[in-house]
Amino acid sequence: MAIVVDFIKTYAAWVYGACALVALWYLRVALLARRERRYAVFALERETALNRVYGAWTAAIALIVIMGLVYFLSTVVFEAVEPLVDQTRQSLTPQANVSGPPSATPTLPLPEIVPETETPTPRPRPTRRPEPTVIPLTPTPAVAAPRCPDPRAVITAPGLNAEVSGMVPVLGTAVHERFQYYKLEYGPGANPSDNEWSYFEDGNQPVTNGPLGVFNENLALPPGTYTVRVVVVDATGNWRDPLPCQTTFVLR
Repeated sequence: MAIVVDFIKTYAAWVYGACALVALWYLRVALLARRERRYAVFALERETALNRVYGAWTAAIALIVIMGLVYFLSTVVFEAVEPLVDQTRQSLTPQANVSGPPSATPTLPLPEIVPETETPTPRPRPTRRPEPTVIPLTPTPAVAAPRCPDPRAVITAPGLNAEVSGMVPVLGTAVHERFQYYKLEYGPGANPSDNEWSYFEDGNQPVTNGPLGVFNENLALPPGTYTVRVVVVDATGNWRDPLPCQTTFVLR
């Protein structure tokens, strides 16, 4: 128990920093979920966003409890077990065991003096040229066009496996015979689940082979793999005809 408390006190600052970063991340998730709930059209989308807000606040409260527990262990409990910690450190420190008088150092006989003889100087050998080092090249994944099941909802850029940075323009098509609006959503990884999609931009006019929006304009996302999709909604509120088109890329 004393060793565990000593370990927690040693790395308490790192634990505080990690918990603070994770808490900031969940705060950001809660703010984005509130924004998504504000702009959501359907009750299911608002309920999903509200659940994400509750989940983010629950995680933040759990992190605060962890930080309080670490503070309690590293201060109050450590003062109680500090003598045990010092005793454990002394027992683990190796000590030299010297017993008996020092032994006498043996005297070595003096070497015989041999007359110096002339040693021929060896001829220098030619230096071989260093062989060039071959560095293997890491193959870069090929960028392919996204596979879109319906020509009314298409993303043409960025392509699949593309490496991008900063603010990323999203190009494509969003049209419908009874068009109402379209929206752009993103999710982490290559296959986000239904509750991991987040809104970031929309449009009230149809677009054909043109700009749909800008990804990461106001999000300030960390580097990683992300998936973006375009969802076209008709006048009845149906967003599954056409099916959404999505693309996956790497943000540097």
